[in-house]
Amino acid sequence: MSRDRTLSVTRMLGYGIGDFGFNLYWSTLSLFVLYYYTDVIGIPARTAGLIILIALVWDGITDPLMGYLAERTRTRWGSYRPYLLFGGPPLAASLMLMFYKPDMAGAALVLYAAVTHLVLRTTYTIMSIPYGALSARMTSNSAQRNWLAACRMVCATSAALFASFFTLRLANQFGGGDQAVGFFWVAVLFAVLSLPLFLIVFASTDESGPAAGPDGVPSATETERPTIGRIVGSMARNPAFLIVTAAVLLGILGGTFSMKTLIYYFKYNLGNAEAAGTALAVVTGGMVLLVPVWAAIATRTNKRTVWLAGLAIGIAANLMLYLNPVQTPGMVTLLFALVAVGSAPGALCIWSTLPDTVELGEWRSGVRTESTLFGAMQLMLKVGSGLGAAMLGFMLDGIGFQANVDQAPETMAGIKAIMTLLPAGLGVAGLVLIYFYPLDQRTHARLVRALAWRRKRRAARSVP
Repeated sequence: MSRDRTLSVTRMLGYGIGDFGFNLYWSTLSLFVLYYYTDVIGIPARTAGLIILIALVWDGITDPLMGYLAERTRTRWGSYRPYLLFGGPPLAASLMLMFYKPDMAGAALVLYAAVTHLVLRTTYTIMSIPYGALSARMTSNSAQRNWLAACRMVCATSAALFASFFTLRLANQFGGGDQAVGFFWVAVLFAVLSLPLFLIVFASTDESGPAAGPDGVPSATETERPTIGRIVGSMARNPAFLIVTAAVLLGILGGTFSMKTLIYYFKYNLGNAEAAGTALAVVTGGMVLLVPVWAAIATRTNKRTVWLAGLAIGIAANLMLYLNPVQTPGMVTLLFALVAVGSAPGALCIWSTLPDTVELGEWRSGVRTESTLFGAMQLMLKVGSGLGAAMLGFMLDGIGFQANVDQAPETMAGIKAIMTLLPAGLGVAGLVLIYFYPLDQRTHARLVRALAWRRKRRAARSVP
């Protein structure tokens, strides 16, 4: 197959639907696990934050390692697709274990929560990093990657919409008043729903895209398995990748402060915890609708402009939430709809720009490191989410938060500031970074042509 072939809608959707499965896990983990630990099974907020911080350190080991292993994997199915074929059942089991409350208390319960949390993150890493890297091998066309990312993000945000709207409601219904039981059965439901989706990705995709040989391995390095030193050197010499990862870290930190605090804000400031699910659904539902719109705008303009516009809108939305004088669930939910408008471009551009940075790194270093770059990005996403959750646990403790009691006025004011002002400040820093992002579609197309010329020369020299 030609590396410049046009991907069919079926192939794009076949790839993108995998992120519906992954985000049944990620959304549940990122939106509800801190609440589950503090308000459902009774782990103190500071301890819950430490569990997430430990998991973050673990991700710092496993994510780069998985990227390195996937880069060196060689099978008849390619480098990345085998993980999607075999990794689903362990991932499903780990979600069920994490949301199963054993007959334990105190230190034993904390240890169980920590171990199962680490197991879930490990199985998630094993599958999600090869899945992300697969997009860079499906096509080298920047515009095609833009729409591939759009399909992925529509599916991802659809799963986030489903999880954010239904998780608390289903946990209450399945548990019959016992949320611990309810959360377990929600985990079972989400795990079962995800399994066929990963098989669809395996069946719908191939690794015969940019610069690939007959076995799906990029011919830029032929059968070479790059060393860790060369991979790290390639990443360090790739300014586009460094800018994107730094901006993503800031964005995920801000999103974590906003979305994880939202449930506390609705429960304690507004007195309606269940309405938090509606607000989360408005954000994710808005992103489902808006990602294709922003993808079309990015095709006509460029990804950098779209990302900058989204950051500016997000900053304004958070400031409006902080200054909002009408403290009702309806008004706050309406303002969170504006958050969705600003969030959609970032969600799209993370996965649309990242594959483009692969070619810049290859041109500068001679090493093509798809899964390692995606592994580093996955780590940044987890660092932002995990560090944000850990920091949130400490901040809640610092402002005097106590679960399931009326909060003091200064505590409620602190919850509101964490949810709005911190994301706004981080958004400003991200805006400055993305302003210096160096790639547009024309520059990237020149890179692809130059790499094709370089490979052709290498191939000619290798002929006896």
